[in-house]
Order: sequence, then structure tokens, then C-alpha cells
Amino acid sequence: MRIRSLGLLGATAVLVLAQAAPAHAADTSPPTAPGTPVASNITETSVMLTWPPSTDDVGVSHYEVWRYYTDIVERVATPAEPTATVTGLRRGSVSMFYVTAVDTSGKRSQASPPITVTTLPGDLEPPGPVIGFTASEITDTSVRLRWSGVFYGDFETFRIYQALATGPYTLVASVPRTSPWSVVVTGLTPGTQYRFVATAVDVPGNESAPAPPLTVTTTGTPQPTCTVAYRVSSQWANGFVGEVRIINTGPTAIHGWSLMWTFPNGQTITNLWSGVPTQSGATVTVTNMPYNAVIAANGGSVTFGFMGTWSGTNGNPTSFTLNGRPCN
Repeated sequence: MRIRSLGLLGATAVLVLAQAAPAHAADTSPPTAPGTPVASNITETSVMLTWPPSTDDVGVSHYEVWRYYTDIVERVATPAEPTATVTGLRRGSVSMFYVTAVDTSGKRSQASPPITVTTLPGDLEPPGPVIGFTASEITDTSVRLRWSGVFYGDFETFRIYQALATGPYTLVASVPRTSPWSVVVTGLTPGTQYRFVATAVDVPGNESAPAPPLTVTTTGTPQPTCTVAYRVSSQWANGFVGEVRIINTGPTAIHGWSLMWTFPNGQTITNLWSGVPTQSGATVTVTNMPYNAVIAANGGSVTFGFMGTWSGTNGNPTSFTLNGRPCN
């Protein structure tokens, strides 16, 4: 077997190739903590934060900006560079921010010193109340509402809210300042009492206190949107137990109810449950409890019962009104 000489250069190359390359040391150190953030460009809802960067032996991957507000800590930004703009803050709110750094191995640094930032309060004063709020051109299904402006302050939009005689208000119209200061509200029910209020809203979104409610009753004969089932479940000499079920047959929920009827034979209620009774002579009014104030639309119902006394005849009432409107 022959061995050919490689010479000095070749032997050195073989020796270098034969030697194993040294392994890199494992990354065991997190980045240094970022410096104290500095706040700038503070607005009503945002702030720009800038901080001295961290250093790391393998390199910083990104930063994490943390916000402490009302006992909640949340991460609000993960920039690659040592700056971030935080948005979505509340006007006049006080927040504490701090920053951590994360290297390419996923190790996180200690937190930077915190900084407290208060956003600008902005315009917090709403306009004055709407004035000159009136109703006209009332029909069985519509009404025209007009107003003459606001008592004081700048404004951008008017809002009109509508409610039945009882129940919550819902927004039915928004009228820009540049439009005529009137609106026709349609889709009302004949012979029904409604309440309307108007407010003014400025550019930042501050809404005025509502004007005094305007009560409007549409023309025409109201159509029943309720059914009442009355029955005597048990009866004995001079006493009985009655049960009343109110069914909402209308398309909207009833928020708060007051049911009225007249006993035909002088009966008297002595005890009632699931309602609040008032009796004057033969006329009875029962109003809701807090837990059964809402009767769902399209067949929703509530039931209450009572004990009463009678003498001679114990006839059933023949007519009922719910919130001032007749029921079937």
C-alpha cells in the first residue's frame, strides 16, 4: 500500500478539517431592561412612548408595552423599535406604562421604570338643552316634531327619542345641524299615547340633558294588543281565589304594566301576589312587580293571583285596560 505525501499545506488542511468546530455558548442571559419611557404627543385618546433601547448578546427581537389601568394590566403594543403610539385611551384617563424587551431566544427582560400618563380631558361639557320642542300635524300613525335650537353651546346633531306612556326611550331620528330642525316620526299606532324627548350632541360626542318630555296621543281608535284571561280557580261561601293572565299580542315588548278592571258585583280583593293592587270601590288597578315588569312581544305573558270576598253573586269582569288601552 502506498501513501502519497501531501506536503505541509495539505497536511495542515487535513488537520483543520479533522478538528471539530467549537460550539457556540447557549444564550442564558435576557436583554437588559429598557430605559424609562418618555411620553410625547399626548392627545385625548393616545400617547407616543419612546425609551432607551435594551442590549442583548444575541439581539433584541421586539419590545412589549404594558399598561396598568383600573387594576388591569394589559399588553398594548409589541414594536420592533423602541417607540410606540398607544391609542384607544379614554379622555382624561390616568394610565401607568412600562416596557419589557424580548430577545431572539424568547427571553424577557426586567421591566423598565414606569411612567404615568394622563390624557387630555378635551371638551367634556355638553350643549344646553333643546328649546322650543313642539308637536304638530298629528295623525293616527305619525307626528311632526319641531324645535328652535339649544339653550347654549355648540352642537352638531339633534337626537329624537320615543317611548310609550310607560317604558324606555329608543332613538328614532338623528338630525344634522345643517338640516331643517324638524322631523316626521312615522309608524305609530292609532289612539296611542307616546312620549318624545330631544337632545343635542356636540362634535366630541357630549350629549345634552333631554328636553322636558313631549306627550303626544295619535288620532284614531286604538287596536287591542293584549288579551286578558280571568278565572276563578276556587270559591267558597263569601270567598274565592282568582287568577289573571295578561298576554301581549303586540309586536313590541311592554315595559311596565298597569291593568285595570271593575268588579260587577262589589267583590273585594283581600290579598294579591305577583302584583301591587289598588282598589277604589269596584275599580281595581294592579301594577307590576320589579321582576315581572316586562311582557315579551308576540305572545309573552305574566300571571298574578289573588284572594277576595264576594256576596250574592261572583261575576267575572267583562272589560280590562292595560296601560290605558283596552284588551280583548
